[in-house]
Amino acid sequence: MRWVAQEAEFKRVFLEARTCVYIDSGRIPTSLCRLVFDDAATCTLRFAEALQFVMALSGDGACNYVVLDPDPVDFFHRVYGRYPVFEVARGDAPERFLEYLNEEAASGTGGAVGVECWAWVIVPSSVNWFVHALRDSADSGGHLWVPRGWVAAITARFPAFRDERWGPACATPGPTDGA
Repeated sequence: MRWVAQEAEFKRVFLEARTCVYIDSGRIPTSLCRLVFDDAATCTLRFAEALQFVMALSGDGACNYVVLDPDPVDFFHRVYGRYPVFEVARGDAPERFLEYLNEEAASGTGGAVGVECWAWVIVPSSVNWFVHALRDSADSGGHLWVPRGWVAAITARFPAFRDERWGPACATPGPTDGA
C-alpha cells in the first residue's frame, strides 16, 4: 500500500472516481451490476478481504481508495498536506488496509480518511469494477459494481453484499447467477 502523493496521479485517479459516481447515479450507462452493502463495512477486515477477492477476479494488480467528500484538495490537501488517496495492491494484508484508513496525516492532527469522509470510491485502473459509498444511517450506502458473471461468487463468499438486480445488465437472472 502507498499514499498517492503526485498531483498528476491524483488528478487521474480522481477523474476515474468521479466517472464511477456518474455510473452509480445512472448518468453513464454500464453493463455492470450493483451489489448493495452497509457503507460502515468498508472499515472492516472482512471488507478488505472482499476487496482482495474482487481484485483476484478482475486480475487487477491494485486499486485506489479515493475520498470525494470532504473535498480532497480544498479540505484534505490544504489542511493535512496530502491527498486522501491510497493504493491497495493485490496481496496486501487486510490489516494494512485498516491501518491506512486510520492513519492520521500528522501526529495528533487528524486526517484519517476512514474517519473524515462522507463519500468515497474504490477503483482499479481497469475500471472493470468499483465501489461507491456514501455515509448513510441505513445499511445500503455502499455500492459494489461488478460484471454480472461475478455476482454469484461474490455474494456466496461475502453475504453482506446484496444482489438487488439493479442496472440494465442485471434486470433478469443470468446463466451464471444460478437463478
